[in-house]
Amino acid sequence: MAGRYRLNKERNLSRFYILLSIIFVVIMFKWGVPFLMEVIAGKGTIRATQDEDIIPPQSPVLSALPEATNNASLLVEGYTETGAGLELLVNDTVSRSDVALENGFFSMQALLSQGSNRVYVKATDAAGNSSASEVKLVTFDNEPLEITVIHPRDGSEFFGKNSQVIDISGEVSKSEVQAVVNNSFLTVDKDGKFTHRYQLASGDNEIKVVATDKAGNMDEKTIKVLYTP
Repeated sequence: MAGRYRLNKERNLSRFYILLSIIFVVIMFKWGVPFLMEVIAGKGTIRATQDEDIIPPQSPVLSALPEATNNASLLVEGYTETGAGLELLVNDTVSRSDVALENGFFSMQALLSQGSNRVYVKATDAAGNSSASEVKLVTFDNEPLEITVIHPRDGSEFFGKNSQVIDISGEVSKSEVQAVVNNSFLTVDKDGKFTHRYQLASGDNEIKVVATDKAGNMDEKTIKVLYTP
């Protein structure tokens, strides 16, 4: 009888210890493990929440810009993240500010300085993240271009077969230009000088020289000569 009582008592103790172990494991998983992880990570660690925006807006993409222009006002267009705040910078100074439209498109006017200009756009979202476009170099040059025809002089006369082919020579005030004489291309050297062989027609001949630089500045000179076979 005493043995049976002792056996039941031991069984009850075993069940109690098992239940206690289960409760301990549950408490450890629910509260103990997170507490240990927090201690390991450090109390001062700031953990970013999942909804925190740390991604910068899409880098602005600029439409093609001219290499050079003779207009101080430059139209800058492109696209970026919808609603992003925009700054148009010229030589690292803010020229204009705007906000991207619903489709991300933007259009702003930049004010250029004489010479080479660094042009780019910076976009900033509502969370303060920012990105910048590629830097474009645009030269502003509104200095006039001038052509001087040295030979032949306006009103010159040429006689005989040996004088039918002449040299048209002169110079332009800038070296990097595109030039034509009566729709034939001229070669202009680094000093702005040119020489072109030209065959005269019988009678009056009009010779027109036109030159244009990269910025679009243009000049033209027209002379008339007479050729008698």
